[in-house]
Amino acid sequence: MTTHAISLESNENLLLQHKTAPPLHPRSFGTDLTNLIPPQKSLNIPNLSIYPNEYALDITNHLHETETQYLPRPGYMIIQESINEKMRNILVDWLIDVHKKFKLVEETLFLTVNILDRYLEKNQVVRENLQLVGVSSMLIASKYEEIYPPEIKDFVYITDNAYIPQQILDMEILILRYLNFNITTPSAFRFLEQYAKITDFDEFALYFARYMIELSLVEYKFLKYKPSNIAASAVYLTQKILKNPSKSLKSSTTSTDLEIRTCAKDILVLLQKAETCTLQAAKKKYSQPKYYEVAKLQIKF
Repeated sequence: MTTHAISLESNENLLLQHKTAPPLHPRSFGTDLTNLIPPQKSLNIPNLSIYPNEYALDITNHLHETETQYLPRPGYMIIQESINEKMRNILVDWLIDVHKKFKLVEETLFLTVNILDRYLEKNQVVRENLQLVGVSSMLIASKYEEIYPPEIKDFVYITDNAYIPQQILDMEILILRYLNFNITTPSAFRFLEQYAKITDFDEFALYFARYMIELSLVEYKFLKYKPSNIAASAVYLTQKILKNPSKSLKSSTTSTDLEIRTCAKDILVLLQKAETCTLQAAKKKYSQPKYYEVAKLQIKF
């Protein structure tokens, strides 16, 4: 397992350098999306409708009722003096890679980032401790979501011994106390999980939608969207891009058409930038055969 202590220097000479994405030309956002190129190979893909979905709508309604209770405030980075949104994005990209190496369940990743952002929202963090907050957030999320969570020594190792076990323990306690031990919160992944059942997505469609919401996880600016909005927009784009004949989600989401289309436009920008952006963890993950290589899907912009 490769270990990484990520560099977050203020001069932006970071471990991962950002490249300038090609300009996105103005486009109308409607039926023209159906002209995007669908997958170029025939796959024997099981349909997700075999999974229990009789409670999907009730579960989704409950998620909608509780989703805003523990969300970080958009624009919170303004209070930070030593770190910025680019450093946060680099950290989340690295956490995606760590999550993959540890073979954790998907919800652990989304909960990790929620905990990270909620802590950073009101607590000053020096750049030297940003990675410490990140791995401590993943430790908390792992204990909450995993049957066999990684041990502290695993997080020490994955950071190339940048921190000692006691530092991670102390930060874990600090974060939990700040959050008042309120950990449960609906994520875009949980909403997508339910939406996929409601719309009868097959696995290819589900993984493509998951790829999009994971790209949004890295981007700080997506904090302005509710998790349900991001998930609904990913479903909308999946149906358009793949020309997927699955069921409509309209009656099962609280997001308006305008909210979905606005968020979907921003997700399209992420898909375009994914080709050149230096933050490649999500793209590499979803380029694997186990995810039907959905990140390699050629899309016209």
